[in-house]
Amino acid sequence: MLRLTEKIPLLNKSKLLMKYSQYLYHIEFPVDALLWILLSIAVSIVVGAGLIVVLPNYWQIGIIMFLVVADLMIGYPYLKASQRIDEIEEALPDALKQIADTLRAGGTYEYAMREIASSEYGYLKKEMNNVLRKLEEGENFENALKTLSTNVDSRLVQRTVTIIIDSVKSGAGLADILDEISEDVRATHQITSERKTRTMLQVIFMFTAGSMVAPAIFGFVTTISNTLITSAAAAKGAAATAQIIKAKNAANTIQLGIQGYMLIEVLAASIIISLMREGKIAKSIIYFPILLLIAYVIYVGASLASAAIVNSV
Repeated sequence: MLRLTEKIPLLNKSKLLMKYSQYLYHIEFPVDALLWILLSIAVSIVVGAGLIVVLPNYWQIGIIMFLVVADLMIGYPYLKASQRIDEIEEALPDALKQIADTLRAGGTYEYAMREIASSEYGYLKKEMNNVLRKLEEGENFENALKTLSTNVDSRLVQRTVTIIIDSVKSGAGLADILDEISEDVRATHQITSERKTRTMLQVIFMFTAGSMVAPAIFGFVTTISNTLITSAAAAKGAAATAQIIKAKNAANTIQLGIQGYMLIEVLAASIIISLMREGKIAKSIIYFPILLLIAYVIYVGASLASAAIVNSV
């Protein structure tokens, strides 16, 4: 795998690129972070420029598709890494319960982890295999287990590992502690699921209002304002040509203002949806490109439909 990030002095110390490189590594995507970002931007430029050439009257679609494609391609590693963490956290309660049962049956810590590594726990199984590999290489139990919290960017996993290590050091009854942690983790996931269920109506409202209703209204407003400005200019008589040029410039300014406001409104809706549903602003990267594309398609469709209605009157 190319390591362009490590070879460029100004970038090899960038925490943001290091974090992004970790996302790519954890999802087993063998591409350098900088190379993937540059490739994403290049593909986005090609798509956006192609649409501008094909649809010169709707050049905004090319710009929006540039943003959408870049956002989806650059955000893909983060999305997959987030799904990986969610899967590990979801499997964690059952894994902790299984470890506790194994310890009560007289098994050792290493044997309990081998049981987890041989079970179907998805990404957690892979991480347990990494822990076992460290143990086989001669690492002690504490350092080997810390690789789990290092490889999984989850506060829940990190706290669980810390509790397990402290319990082993103090000689406490680890099986009972693991049972309690398992129940706490399960309750946390249940609360998260309940929050998503209870906020479903609000999310649907924000999605509908932000990406469908508001753009449709903006489309009708754009057509009506253009029609009124052009009609008023045409009624000036001899000075109609100069007035029409000024009117068209004013209409274009209004149209750009409406589209800029729509962009901000869609971004705000994406952030609100991500906060209500996920509790994280960063998750808005998942919703923003989809909402933006739907909003602009509906905006253009409403503009064309309203223009057809006005022209037919």
